[in-house]
Amino acid sequence: MPQSLSVDEVADAIKKMSRRERGRLLGKIAEIEDLLEELDDIADVIRARGETTRPYEEFLEELKAEGRDIQTGD
Repeated sequence: MPQSLSVDEVADAIKKMSRRERGRLLGKIAEIEDLLEELDDIADVIRARGETTRPYEEFLEELKAEGRDIQTGD
């Protein structure tokens, strides 16, 4: 099993990287963040599967009836 590194050890290793290596590392971290966001979105869809739905137009009419300013982008 790989040995765990402390935060200080990781920070020291990053400081020793070249600018190019740090850029690649940040790119990989951004990819992981994007993936986590996608997985979170998928989890939201799965959790919402059993919820009741209604037509979008009905929802808009309810908001308008409450006096909300609705801009639909039409």
